[in-house]
Formats: sequence, C-alpha cells, structure tokens
Amino acid sequence: MIKSVHLDDRLIHGQVAISWTRSLGINVLLVVNDQIVNDQTRKNALKIGVPTGVKYGFRSVEEGIKFLNSPESAKYKIMVLVNNAIDAEKVISGVSGVNELTIGGVRKNAPYITDNLNLDADDINALLTLCNKGVAVGMKPTPSDKFVDLKPLLEKKKGE
Repeated sequence: MIKSVHLDDRLIHGQVAISWTRSLGINVLLVVNDQIVNDQTRKNALKIGVPTGVKYGFRSVEEGIKFLNSPESAKYKIMVLVNNAIDAEKVISGVSGVNELTIGGVRKNAPYITDNLNLDADDINALLTLCNKGVAVGMKPTPSDKFVDLKPLLEKKKGE
C-alpha cells in the first residue's frame, strides 16, 4: 500500500530515513527513476541512508508503476520517492488511489518558485496536471510541517 509519494531531488536522506519512515510506519522506500535504476554508484550511495528494518527498491518509472499496481505491493507500507516532477506525474497518473504529492525540495538550475523549489515550465505543467486531476500538490519537507498547497503558486507562475 502506498503511504506517500514524495518529490525530493535528494531522494533518500535524513528527513526521509528518520522522520517520514517513523511517522508513516514505512517499511519500504521505493525510488522510482529511469536513470538511477541503471546507476549502481548512485544506488549504493542512496542505500546508505536506508534505516535498519526498512526495505528498499529501485525501479524504472514503468516498472515502478507496474509494481505499485500489483497485488504484491499491498503487503508493504511504501513511500515512493521521485526526484523530479515529470516522474511524479507519471507515477501518480499511472497508479490508482494516490491523492497527494508532498514535496521536500527540488534544487536545480531553473526558476525559483519558493524555498527549496526550482521548477521549469515542464515541471510546472506536470504538477498542474496532477492538481487538475484532484491530486493535492504541496510543500511538506517533514511530516511535522504544515502542507502548503502549491496549486495557486503554480498557476500564477504558469501565467507569467
């Protein structure tokens, strides 16, 4: 069962490993990304951050969607981690029952949207696609932070 889909360019890091897994009772961290699934060095680096007792996996976007839709995934409490808005849109659109995307941060060479969030036009369009499907999209770096709805800001930035 998917407990959370979280967008953060760092993927597995301290907040995810400690705060999110404990708060949501996560027992599987699933990184979904086409590049990382084929990058053994990056996977090895990310594995270091996985807490004891929590399983992890790396899947391409297509394989991640297939797994998340399979009956096998129902026996786990899964936090899906993506590092870009395009993958987030693909995963959430391809899996039924996801109604929220939390964002910890995306720091890249793109226009500033808000603290720790830089997005280009394609990213904004992908996130607005989710919003228009009824998915709540918002900043929430840690489980104790208040969810800050990004739809109004994304709509404003798209219009600029």
